[in-house]
Parts: sequence; structure tokens; C-alpha cells
Amino acid sequence: MRLSPAIVLREIQQQLLFPLHFSQISTSLTLKRPVFLADQTQWPENTICIAEGLSSSLLTKRIPKSCLLLIHSETVTKTLANSRQCFFLKEDCSLPGLFNQLQELFNLYDEWDDTLQKLFNREDTLQSLLDASYPVFKNPLVLRRADFLIQAYSGIIDEKPELNPIINPVNSYETITLSKTDPVFLESLEKKHAYFLPEYLSGSRELCCNLFDHGVYSHRLIVSESLSELNEEHFPLLEHLAEYVHLLLHRTERNPQGDTYPLEELLTDIITQKLTDYTMIHTALSEYGWYSSHSYCCMTIKMSSSMGIQNATSNYLCRHFEEIIPGSCSFRHEGAIIVFVNLSRYDNTVDGLLNNTIMFLRDSFLKTGISNPVSGILDLRYCYIQAKLALEYGGKYQPFRWVHKFDDITIQYFMECCLKELPVHMACSSRLLVLKEHDRLHNSDYYNTLKVYLQSHLNAVQASKRLFIHRSTFLYRLEKIQELINVNFEDSELLFFLAISYHILELDIPDSVSGSGPQ
Repeated sequence: MRLSPAIVLREIQQQLLFPLHFSQISTSLTLKRPVFLADQTQWPENTICIAEGLSSSLLTKRIPKSCLLLIHSETVTKTLANSRQCFFLKEDCSLPGLFNQLQELFNLYDEWDDTLQKLFNREDTLQSLLDASYPVFKNPLVLRRADFLIQAYSGIIDEKPELNPIINPVNSYETITLSKTDPVFLESLEKKHAYFLPEYLSGSRELCCNLFDHGVYSHRLIVSESLSELNEEHFPLLEHLAEYVHLLLHRTERNPQGDTYPLEELLTDIITQKLTDYTMIHTALSEYGWYSSHSYCCMTIKMSSSMGIQNATSNYLCRHFEEIIPGSCSFRHEGAIIVFVNLSRYDNTVDGLLNNTIMFLRDSFLKTGISNPVSGILDLRYCYIQAKLALEYGGKYQPFRWVHKFDDITIQYFMECCLKELPVHMACSSRLLVLKEHDRLHNSDYYNTLKVYLQSHLNAVQASKRLFIHRSTFLYRLEKIQELINVNFEDSELLFFLAISYHILELDIPDSVSGSGPQ
């Protein structure tokens, strides 16, 4: 794990020659483990450099902003003295001792991050994440929901009676009452990065990081400054922990009867018909800013077989789709990734959505089916079915495409629906079968001639041009067709049935009863 210059310098400030002004030191987690500088011609990037002296080639070059140089004061040059990345050590500072001290510091944070990853991978409790973080912050941590209820807290609070006020219901009620009208607190609800809340709100200063569920404030991760001092270098560390907390919440939180209804779970229950009460659906969706006046669409995404459906890959893709498609909710369902998009919060068009995602889909070898846009929330389940059908039928009849719109496969879907109980030769017009058989026996072209005539809207001149034959030859063929199957070209229903039959025969379906399509 990388550390910030502020964390490193606060750890060794007693060994520095000059006092530090931490307001001028970066808190970004950019630095890798320390190295001893030997005779080098280039500065290493994002590294803590420890040196007794510097080569002449390095002395002539500016220290990059990504480096942190720790050096004894005898090697003072004008370039080094003016560099904000150079910090001078006291004469009695042992460089090997300093190196070992920094290694132990990195070990502490690496072990912390390794522990967080292991706890997350085995889906441990939220409290376990907070307990593992106590050695880093040296203060108790609390996870509060948006309604102020405590969802988890550090075990150290139970061990130390003096910390009990942090979770005491009476104190919590007083904090809630004060916070509801406090402008500093109300302003903090929109913050995307870590921040401090003042002491007067809860009795001690709090380092906080907000968690959001699809853009809606849902939780606050808090470090109470009860045991040791907190500083701004703790900001990125709390944000790092908040990522794990958010992922674990996203994975494990299931509370359909409580105060919150996670958006991805709500949409899953809608498409599986576990939830059919539209009053409840309307109320739950409106909490996320999804209203009946908005328009929506759905994407169903199939991952390449080479990528598989591993949790890590699909979870990343779900998060990434939500990042590149504002106003969307993405989740896994039945081996695919489902993305519902609130078009009213995006740009109102399916084409705009596709233009912004097609490159990512293609580069990631992802094929998608997309529904037609719908107005309101009543047809969200049918949006999902359209997207699923578009992906299935598009992959079958147009496998070379990355994106399949439902509009593009509607005819194929209709045709296959006609064949659920009858084989092909029983579902289409027998007249066309007569023409096909005649063509086979006599090497004629009547089947195709009639097809082109129908496609040309019964325009003989246009049809003959498309067939590359003389008009008189075409009229002769038409006369023979009439003799064979007696078509009344004034009968619109018959012409419609003939057109459908051509589509059925060209679907290349075996001449047997077809299985049912996707449900």
C-alpha cells in the first residue's frame, strides 16, 4: 500500500532538522517504500529516497514532485534548499535506523490493507473491518445509517467504558436533534470526500466519510477523536476503508422490510415478479429519484466466454457501467449483467446511450441487448424481457454485431412465436411450398420472383429490374405463378400472410416443432 508524504513525515518528524508545516504537505497516497540512493542518473518515481550524498548528475536535476528526499544537511545546494520535496535530517540521525523505521511503517499499512481484503473476500462482518482499522486510526470507528441508526462500531467501545457515550442512545438523540438544524452538518451530507465535523455536534471532533447508494446518501463512516489526535493525512485512509465498507454493504445488505430497499434488489424483485405492488414500487423508486414521469430502458450484457462470470470481473463491470452511465443501476442476474437506465437523468435517448458505451462494449468483448425506451415504471419488467430477447435473438441471427436493439429482432421474434406448436411447413403458406417444389423439379425461379414482386409493392417494372429480367419475361413468370397457386393480389390479408411466410421460411429453422422462446 502506498503512503502519503504527510504520513511519512509525521512519523519521522523528530528526526528532521527543521519543523514541519503540514498544511503545505501532500496527503495523497502516492509514495512507495524507501530506497537508498546510490550512483543514479535519474530520480525514481513515487519513491522515498534516503541519501547520504548525491551524485553530480542528480544534483543538477530538480527533484520530481512525486519523490520525497531525506538527506543530511551537509549536502545543501541551492537546488535542494528550494525544493519542497527535500527534507534535511539531523546530524545524529542514523540512515539505516531511519530506513528500518519507515519499513515498519509500511508494514503496518500493508498488513492493514491485506487484512481488509481477506475480511472482505470471506464476507466477514462490518465490525471486523472497523476493528482491523483501530490500529491505524487509534480511535474508535462507527458506521451510521442515514437515519442515524448505528449499523456497526469498533469493539474497543465495549472494552473502554469512557467511550460508551459514542453509542449511547441519549447522546445520539441529542446529536440528531442538533444536527437536523445545523448548517455545517446539513452541508456535509453532500460531501464526496472525507471531512471533519466540529466537536459541538457530538462531544468530540469526528472524521467522517459519506457513503452513497446510487447517488443517494445512505451511511456515514465516522472516526471519533476520543483517544488520539486526528489529522488531514487520515482523510485518504478513511476513504480507503470506506471503499471496503461500501462494497461489503453492497454485497451483504438485504433489508426489503426495513427502512431501505437497495435499488438493485428492488429492480431484481420487479423483473422476477417478487414485487408486483406498483404503489410500493413507485414509493421505493422515488426515493432514488426514479419517477413515473421519467423514461427508462434496459440493457442485458453477456460477457465473453474467455472472461467468464467471475464475481470480481462482473462486480467491476457493474460498478464501471454505473460510472460511465449516470442515472443507471447495474447488477448481476441469471449469468448476465443487467443495466437499467433512467434516460430522463441521462440524455433521454437510447442512441446517445449507445454512442457513449459502444467503444467500451467492443473493447471489452461484451455483447448487449437493449430494449425500447418506455415511459413510467409500469413496464420495467417488460423492458428487461425486451433486452433479454434482443440479446438472444440478435446473437442467433446477427452474431457479428456487438449491440442488438429489440426493434432489430422483432420480426424474427414474431416468426419464432408462430412456430411454438407447429413445424415450419405447417405454419407458413402452402402456396409458397408449391412454388419451392416446382422450382426444385423444373429449375425455375417462381418462388423468388413472387418474393421480389411483393417486396416491390406489386410494381412489375421495379420487380423486373431487381430480377435483371425483361418486363415481358417477368409478366410471363407471374402468369405461370397464377396458374400454379392462384394468388389474388387484391386480397391484402393473403399478401400479408405470404410476406410472413417468406420470413418464416428464411429463418433457417429445422422443419420440426420449435421449442418455446425466452420467457
